[in-house]
Amino acid sequence: MAESPRRVDLRLTIPVTAPFRELAVELAVKFAEYAGMSAARAGDVHAAVEAALTQVRGPSIEIVLASQNGELVLTTSPSTRRATFPLTDD
Repeated sequence: MAESPRRVDLRLTIPVTAPFRELAVELAVKFAEYAGMSAARAGDVHAAVEAALTQVRGPSIEIVLASQNGELVLTTSPSTRRATFPLTDD
């Protein structure tokens, strides 16, 4: 996908049950690609969202993705986890 010329954010509050679980992962990966991450590196985002989903004990999860300073920032709640990923393959 083409890189966005400006900072972008995505905030999802989604049930952790199927089929929403898979939808959350797919949206996170597509967002990462839209923000400028290569498809190969977006696999790291896929793994991080999957890991966050497996640790949720409640009915839903909030996923926040932001493109900031050449990085993709992933924050998940309720167990507030934060991970950063470089957008470029450098």
